[in-house]
Amino acid sequence: MEKKIKSLAFHVLVPIMLSFIIWMLIPDYTVFYNALKKPAPQLPEETFVIAWCAIYFLMGIAATCAEFSEADQVCKQKVFNLYYLKLLVNLLWMPVLFGFRNLFFALLWTVLLLAMTAIVFWKFIKLNRKCGYLLLPYLLWTLFLTYYTAALFFMNK
Repeated sequence: MEKKIKSLAFHVLVPIMLSFIIWMLIPDYTVFYNALKKPAPQLPEETFVIAWCAIYFLMGIAATCAEFSEADQVCKQKVFNLYYLKLLVNLLWMPVLFGFRNLFFALLWTVLLLAMTAIVFWKFIKLNRKCGYLLLPYLLWTLFLTYYTAALFFMNK
């Protein structure tokens, strides 16, 4: 039980802490975001912070569930390699959008994130159905982010 608690803490807290650090390092992102024409629904900047924290929490539960699943170690290691790569792409989404301030590149990055999220979702489903379904809100949020980033790009060309 102690191993599961440590695993859950790691899988939940590390992404949240890294995301917070990255968020703090992006200069004047609110000035950039507030100046953009935004699609419907108009999301206040706080929405992203709240949504990502909830998503990271669900991802942490899913990762812990997958870590202690009955699947063989080699299979789990391959899935986790992809999961951590996707997490890196995910963590870099904010600097790409708000740091580089290049909406076209941000759109490409978001499409990459969506593709990787879909693949990880599918791999987690194969590993353990319950683990995979915990990633469904993340997949839906990433799909919404793709729409939102595309709309930001086309509205602000």
